[in-house]
Amino acid sequence: MTKKLEGNGIWEASRMILPEYRQRILRASAERDQGRRVILHQDELDHIAEAVKRSLVLHSSVKLRLQGNSSVEWVEGVVTDASPIQGTLRLENASGICRIAYSDIAGAEWKDE
Repeated sequence: MTKKLEGNGIWEASRMILPEYRQRILRASAERDQGRRVILHQDELDHIAEAVKRSLVLHSSVKLRLQGNSSVEWVEGVVTDASPIQGTLRLENASGICRIAYSDIAGAEWKDE
């Protein structure tokens, strides 16, 4: 009993977590796990780079799989500009031009024409 009363022992022995704090900790943990990004293998990164390069040079259509916070969506179009230094590319499709970050791309498919 004497060791608990030495130094910061009084506060350490009487520590507890309120239910509101526990719920907030669990909610924050779930949100952090939900927003995890997929880590791509080097082969998949090479495949994405090849698809972007083909679309840029040949003006062919490419289909990119984008990973969002909780969903995965596909975007199709022609790459008009790619800037690896800035980490973005421009994709032109029927709805206009959109700027996409390389970190948001989870996969790519190109169409041979």
